[in-house]
Amino acid sequence: MGFITTISFYNDASIDIQKHPHQTIEMIHKAQLGVQRNSGTNTEGIGSHANAVIIQKPRHASDITIYIHAGNTVTDLYDIEAENEWLVDTAIEHMEEELKRLKAMKK
Repeated sequence: MGFITTISFYNDASIDIQKHPHQTIEMIHKAQLGVQRNSGTNTEGIGSHANAVIIQKPRHASDITIYIHAGNTVTDLYDIEAENEWLVDTAIEHMEEELKRLKAMKK
């Protein structure tokens, strides 16, 4: 088993992604190596878009995590900071609903 890197692309940047394929491929390669995350950022620009993608840290295939997609961003559950009360509340509410749904599937 190897590593997996999750990258979310903002649709607004789709034209720049198409216009800059080499820059996009380089960004993906750097993301797989953890370059952006190791430098303290989780975004990367492509073309004229300063934040064209959100990059999660590379994880081993046996790791388990949950990503929260809310507020025009994607955040690893374990990276949510306590100061971001809105996202914490949103994550709790959503996870409670999803847990009920998953438990109902097992019945």
